[in-house]
Amino acid sequence: MGCFPGLSVCSARRDFLRQIVNKVISESSGRISVSVMDDLKVKFARAEDKFGFSVFGGDPRRVADFLSSEDWADIVEYARNVNVLWLLEAILRRLAEEYRDECSVVADKALEALDSLGKGQVVVGEELTLDSVVRRLKFYGFKVNVVKEDGREYVEVEQPLLKVKLYVSDGRINYVMCKEGKVPTVDALIALMGKVREL
Repeated sequence: MGCFPGLSVCSARRDFLRQIVNKVISESSGRISVSVMDDLKVKFARAEDKFGFSVFGGDPRRVADFLSSEDWADIVEYARNVNVLWLLEAILRRLAEEYRDECSVVADKALEALDSLGKGQVVVGEELTLDSVVRRLKFYGFKVNVVKEDGREYVEVEQPLLKVKLYVSDGRINYVMCKEGKVPTVDALIALMGKVREL
């Protein structure tokens, strides 16, 4: 790899995504569901596309940038929600071990991220804005539209039989959900409205 002024030399030979992340995830098969494995692989692959940290034509030092990013924080939040933080810890340990001698800046960042996970800290904080909500929803694979109505910007998220309209105000996400369906009687409609009210 070429030298970049002011940046530490990184001679990593093992690819973060293919030889560390995917390998650790595959070794965990049977302990986590296939859908969670696939979701994590997709999220890490998107990060590689964005940060260009592949050893195959990219710059492996960019893994350190990724571990300081909102993209990493999103993966941490996802892993926390599906109870697989231990898997991220295993990935970070393997990364620190593999890159210790070849790319110390990344190994050090991996240990820092591992320490943050152990303390339950959010790695990156971001003010709640409409843009940050859109970015997070897109990260999770939702199709979103930003619309302007009555001088306010809204985000619309459409799913089969469900439409969510939201905006950000006073640091909170305000939402309206509309569910499409059919009921046979007025009594059934009233019962349904009662259930929706309990949400």
